Amino acid sequence: MTPHRAFAPLDFLQLISIAAIWGVNNVLAKLAVDSLPAMMTVSLRFVIVLIALFAWIRPPPEGRRVLFFAMLGCVGPLHFGIQYVGLKLTHDLSPMVVAMQLWAPASVVFAALVLKERISALRLAGVATAFLGAASMYFDPVVFAQGWALLLIVMAALSYGLGAVLVRKLGGGVDPWAMQAWIALVTAPTLGLGSLVLEHDQIEAARNAHWSIWLFIAFGAIASSIVANAFMFRLVQRYEVSRTTPYLLMTPVLTFTLAAVVLGDTITPRILAGGAITMAGVVLVALAEHRFRTAAPSPD
Repeated sequence: MTPHRAFAPLDFLQLISIAAIWGVNNVLAKLAVDSLPAMMTVSLRFVIVLIALFAWIRPPPEGRRVLFFAMLGCVGPLHFGIQYVGLKLTHDLSPMVVAMQLWAPASVVFAALVLKERISALRLAGVATAFLGAASMYFDPVVFAQGWALLLIVMAALSYGLGAVLVRKLGGGVDPWAMQAWIALVTAPTLGLGSLVLEHDQIEAARNAHWSIWLFIAFGAIASSIVANAFMFRLVQRYEVSRTTPYLLMTPVLTFTLAAVVLGDTITPRILAGGAITMAGVVLVALAEHRFRTAAPSPD
């Protein structure tokens, strides 16, 4: 990874694609857990991923197995299990999407602590502005009305933020497809067992679920878990976390819109204002990238 490399056009396109896929998947995941038990939903999602990517499983990196499995735990069972249980308890998706974005500023903090990354002033201002925009939404009463769900979503976001940094610490040598296969191998049975022990009426819920629910789970598996996360892991291995994560704060903007249209969520002026501030932070990071391109063109 080149510490100060400008984004290649394809890499930037991948960043935007990740934000769009995750924005759509947030709404589809909520629809899925409204029909099926939460851990069962996650387990089924990763069964699909495991089937698709089983051939890519390779032995874990020599000498880094503890770090490797710690990363898997953070971005796999911990993140998805806690997040989907939180989604199950959620009444309005929009404020929960705000909480999900805490993984971005959290990853910047973890990157500074674990990787000793240095963050430029303009990028730091962008990250701080985006975080303040997300945090300002918490003053809306709609957010505080879902306390337990909010706490779980925050915990899931922090887990993913740490996991994203551990991916960087592993370094370049880990194939993203193999990584997704490993995540599925760890997550599917773990949360499947969790569902058997902690949840109930799985068979009845499956029988009563509309056919579209299975398509939503498949979208989460193929588009979100395989495509978007493969893009993500590749990018955080090539670029500083503090440069990649702010762009993904565009995800809640799309989710807010879809939640209002599809789920009937109420988007209050305060949430809209917070979203606007968040986007301002993304613009600051984009300006930092433009300035860097002008000063030092990419060698690609």
